[in-house]
This record gives sequence, C-alpha cells and structure tokens, in this order.
Amino acid sequence: MQFAPPRSTRRQFAALCGAAMIAASTLAMVQNASADPALSLRLNWKMKGEFAPFIVAAEKGFFKDEGLDLDVKEGSGATLAIQSVATGKDAFAYVPSVQLIQAVNKGVPIKAVATVSKVDSMGFVARPGVTLATPKDLEGKKVEIAASSTFHNIWDAFAKKNGIDASKVDVVSVNPGARFGLLLSGKVDILADIFITNELPVLASQTPEKLQSLAVGDFGFPIIGYTLITTNEMIEKHPDEVKKFVAAARKGFEFTREHPEEAAKIASAAYPAQLPDGPTRGQVDALDSFLSRGSPKALFVGSDEGWQNTLDILAAAGVIDEKKAPSDYYTNAFVSEK
Repeated sequence: MQFAPPRSTRRQFAALCGAAMIAASTLAMVQNASADPALSLRLNWKMKGEFAPFIVAAEKGFFKDEGLDLDVKEGSGATLAIQSVATGKDAFAYVPSVQLIQAVNKGVPIKAVATVSKVDSMGFVARPGVTLATPKDLEGKKVEIAASSTFHNIWDAFAKKNGIDASKVDVVSVNPGARFGLLLSGKVDILADIFITNELPVLASQTPEKLQSLAVGDFGFPIIGYTLITTNEMIEKHPDEVKKFVAAARKGFEFTREHPEEAAKIASAAYPAQLPDGPTRGQVDALDSFLSRGSPKALFVGSDEGWQNTLDILAAAGVIDEKKAPSDYYTNAFVSEK
C-alpha cells in the first residue's frame, strides 16, 4: 500500500514531539528500573467490556492455574502503561501497537509478546439520521476529531487515501466527556476516533435509534490494534513466566469468544459500577468481531506482513519517522500457532 506522506500540521508536530519526549523520559527511567518487576498486568485505561478476557482469566483462575499470582490493574493511557512496564512497576501491559512502535523507535526496550487485535477498532459513528456509508460521507458534515487522538495523526492521509475533500469537512475538537451528548443532540454530525469495541456499544445503549458506523481498518488503514507487551529483560530472564502469562491470557480470550454471554456476566459481576450488563455484552460481541479480522493466523500470533503493513501505514501518515524490522517490535516465541 503506497501513498504520499501528508503535509504535517503544527498539532501533528506537537503530538509527535510530545511522544518523543515521553519516550525519552521513559528510557531514562529504565536505568533505575528494578530487575524483577511486580507480576501484574497494566491495562491502558479504566475497566471496560473489551477487557473482559482478562477479568475472566483472573476470576476463573486461569492465571493461578499457570502458577501465577497476577494482578490486573486499570490504567490511565497507553503511554503511562508503557512507562509502568519499562520502569519495572508492572511486568506486562495491554496497549495499542502505535504507542508501542513509537516507544521502541525511541529506544525503549520493550516488545509485544502477543499480537492480539490484527486490525485496530478505531472508527467513525454518525448521529441518528446522518448517512455514513463511505468515508466520502464526511464531506459537508461537522466531524469531531480530538487533537490528541491517534486518528488526528492519520486524518490527512486517510482523507487523501479515500478521496475526501478535507476542505469540505468541518473539523471540531471538543471536551471528550461531552462527545456523546453533542452527537446525540445534533451539535456534531460524526465522531471520529471512536472505538467500535468500546465506545460504540456504550453510545448505542443511550439511544433507541440505530447508529451507522465505519471502521478505519476497512478503508485503507488496517493497522494492528492491541498488543500485550513486556520488557526485553523480562523476555530474556523470565521466559517461563512470560509463556505462562500469555497462555493464561489466551485462555481468557478463548473462553470469552466461546462463551460471550457468560464472559460478559463475569465481567459485570466483578466490576458492577463500571460494567453495566447491556453495554458490556455489546463490547464483548464487538471485541469478538474484531478479533476475527485481519490475518488468519491463530489468536495472539502476529505476522511480519501484518506488522510491516502497520509500519508502512504509520510512516506514510507521518505518525512515525523510522521503521525497524518487524522482529524489533514483536515476537511469537510465547504463543502457539494452533
């Protein structure tokens, strides 16, 4: 897939500089990291239904079955989760490939030990009554694109790839907490950078009308989504623990896919205040849909082709300025291809 890199904007430049500064500070803190990190998994955000497989693995004892006393901890963003692993506060983290790639490019010694989502669940959703059948439908609409979002960094390239006249799109940035209300009240026509496995089921539960949505991965940007990461030192010094962790996490995902209703109930029972029944089941179903996309490889198994394609897309969009070998970002050493 080839397309010309887009013109950089000031906000893109600032975002990339910010990512570089955070990665540099993370690398500096690694020097003082403990040799044996706490055996815990740091999620990239607060508890949500798409994290159900990890809740299942904990509640059903899959981690304990592997001899692991592992805590599953909520997070406050992918960058902080990566820092937490790199500095030894946590052994593992669940983060999107974009932030992992940016960190590795800046020298942070981490790697994905499981390629979970072969296609990222980033996408668009339109308010009731607004047609959203193809990306061209963004023209003439008021579209919310947060300046700090991953999608903002690929917007110019996405528009060019899909023949969108960006001058005809009224792009606005709003308070993240107000997004749903603004969409449903008609003040915004379309939300970009909405995650179909997380935010869309919650939004859908707030209106009886059907919402039209599109996945970015279906329109020229099938970048890898979530990954499970750890440090290179953990891989080298504690490979057995890494293998056991990956095996237990995979059991959680397999159970969730085979028994979605039960998995959603387990998650809701464990976190009743955060995971109401309806939206949580919707998130579990959406997760299953995205786990089926992309490479036909087995669950958690990555491919050089998939990682290289992601690197090519991100480089062309100006999100990264360096492409290492795929093996610098991920390994299949701890997963079975069956």
